[in-house]
Amino acid sequence: MNPTYFFLGCVTVKADYDNITALLNLCMYYCIPYTDFTPEADGVRLTFRLSAARKLQKEADARGVKYDIVEKYGLPIFLGRYKYRFGIFLGVILAAALVFMSEQFVWDIDVVGNESITTGEIRALLEAEGFSVGTYIPDANTDKIENRILMNTDKISWMSINIIGTVAQVQIRELEAPGSEVSEIKYANLVAKKSGLVEEVRILRGNVVVSAGKYVEKGDLLVSGLYDSLQEGIRFTDASGEVYARTTTEFYIEIPYDYEEKVYNGVEYYDKYLNFFDYSINISKNSRKEEALYDKITIVENFCFPDGKETPFGLFTVKYMEYETVTKRRTAQEAENLAYFELSARLAEAAVESTMLKKTVIPVVREDCFVLMCSVVMIEDIAAVSEFEVVP
Repeated sequence: MNPTYFFLGCVTVKADYDNITALLNLCMYYCIPYTDFTPEADGVRLTFRLSAARKLQKEADARGVKYDIVEKYGLPIFLGRYKYRFGIFLGVILAAALVFMSEQFVWDIDVVGNESITTGEIRALLEAEGFSVGTYIPDANTDKIENRILMNTDKISWMSINIIGTVAQVQIRELEAPGSEVSEIKYANLVAKKSGLVEEVRILRGNVVVSAGKYVEKGDLLVSGLYDSLQEGIRFTDASGEVYARTTTEFYIEIPYDYEEKVYNGVEYYDKYLNFFDYSINISKNSRKEEALYDKITIVENFCFPDGKETPFGLFTVKYMEYETVTKRRTAQEAENLAYFELSARLAEAAVESTMLKKTVIPVVREDCFVLMCSVVMIEDIAAVSEFEVVP
């Protein structure tokens, strides 16, 4: 397309052979320029600039010269279609203003140099000093923020905040932990977390106070972290090891025949908000009934640039799905199946760290429910660490 035609607008007209001579005479007499003289089977096409086409139309109408307008194009034609649609122009102005304003705010914070400290912790420290996504850049005193954070934390030795465009790059250097620092010494006993008959003791550290064949109650001492001897005196350690015992575990599972079930009725409502940094504008209003029951799902969608980077603009949607609670009834067989399924799941979980020796299951059918009572004998590690302090 000719750039002049695009910016000034152009019109293509077509006149039949009865009117083309008169049309060309008007162009010559009034110095109306045209281009693209194209003969066709039923007439001739001519192309005029928009201003020349308007002058031609005035003179042709005054003299009864007929022609048809085939095509109009160019920027003035496009803008002319929307000259009465003020909302579009207002939207363009507002969009340009938002883009300009957004350049004055922090869109993203990029943290580099952190290893043991998480990016979330760094962002929390910055936010505590008033610096976060949405901060007005001209008001951000980065030197002051850096100094405050360095004074308030003992994990960072150096920090630098560099604002590049709308992205704040935060560079940090963590304090190195002293290599000579000795960790706090902890002492511990091993005690029984369940009652049972001791089968085997496997100890790495500590003073064993139980042996195979001894019955212990929950909370009894199994391995002591205290040594007392005539040669070395009293010593302390953190007892470690495993004590396997024969235990009995009871499972009680009750499945009622009547139960409540959530049933969705298909009614859904939406609240939509337009997000701009930390600000939200409600752009829709639903008419949901406050007394109804709903499940609520929140969906956040940020608009992205073509390269995939998120912008601070987004759509925040809250979806409400209406439901009712309906009382339903299981059959006795359904309740029994569900009870055995639940028992299988619990036994599988218990078997991960134990060996089952014997299982006794007693089913009980009641008027309102089905019950399973299960007793399981197993071999398992009953040793639990119990720390203690030594007062000098």
